[in-house]
Amino acid sequence: MKFSVIVPVHNAEKYISEATSSIVKAAEGMENSIEVLLIENGSTDRSGYICGELANRFPFVKTVHMGPASAYDARQEGIKRAAGDYLVFMDADDAVAPGIFTELQKAASKYERKGKRPEIILYNAAEMSTPESKMFPFPFKEGKIYSGDGKKKFYEIMCSGDMLNAMWNKCIGKELAGRIEETVNRKLNYGEDLLQTAEIIDKAKSIAYLDRILYFYRINEEGLTGGYHENFMENQEKAFEVLDDYAKKWAKGGFTEVINERKTLTCTISMKKLIYSDLPFSEIKRKMKEMMGSDFYKEYGKGKLPSWASEEDAYVYRYQVAGMPVLRLMLLSRKTRLKSRIKARIRKNGI
Repeated sequence: MKFSVIVPVHNAEKYISEATSSIVKAAEGMENSIEVLLIENGSTDRSGYICGELANRFPFVKTVHMGPASAYDARQEGIKRAAGDYLVFMDADDAVAPGIFTELQKAASKYERKGKRPEIILYNAAEMSTPESKMFPFPFKEGKIYSGDGKKKFYEIMCSGDMLNAMWNKCIGKELAGRIEETVNRKLNYGEDLLQTAEIIDKAKSIAYLDRILYFYRINEEGLTGGYHENFMENQEKAFEVLDDYAKKWAKGGFTEVINERKTLTCTISMKKLIYSDLPFSEIKRKMKEMMGSDFYKEYGKGKLPSWASEEDAYVYRYQVAGMPVLRLMLLSRKTRLKSRIKARIRKNGI
């Protein structure tokens, strides 16, 4: 049984060596059963060079230089090139647990002996800062295969929250991955996990769960997914269009309310990233008005937040729905930047 680890790499020079090292450590004794595909897509830093050095150093590491491409494109390229029976997905700033491949191999072989080889093996993850604490309170049981109507709980979780969004906590059979449709309107840098996972969950004939931490996620603003990005909300909107279609198929509109709450949260997160950015205040104000003028924001920006939204998101949301939101949000932006500068000065002077 062979595993292909697919890692899209874009401007990840700070992290990619550490990420690859975690894979190498996990592959000890199994090197002939592992391949690592570093899909470098248009980096403007030293990521391409570092990927090449890693490929020269480790025989089972391969580097593909795509040139400018979306995260979706990079992952799809990895799927096409993968030679493994199972595909493991990873972000370039994260790490895998030392025993991930051993655990996955044991699980797949166990089910295969029973004639029930799963197309997806789902597992848990932890934040790097709290490696012993599971990120997700999944209700699934080990030793059980979920298929047919048994996948209804997966559909519910997929629609009502983000616990299943990520590709990085799923080991996927190569045949299933090959059934993922590749369309132009899905070539996204943000929200691509959501749309790909929805399709994978829908098409999977069988899903198994390992109730253990096999992945470590970097959750800070210096990570590759943090900060403000111009097309964040637009990309998320396209991803939700895909989820809406699947939700209609799964429950004939039964998940509309909870999905709409997630769309409201997306508006809030996009606004939070903007007002906390280091853009000039004049640019923040201009982009804020553009965002508020978009059809997506007009429909969902002042909707209801999901109950599981973070305190920080709820805080920004209150400014969004208050009177004179542009004025209030700009004041919040200025206040936040001033606090950041004071904290930076205190750290610099050792006060």
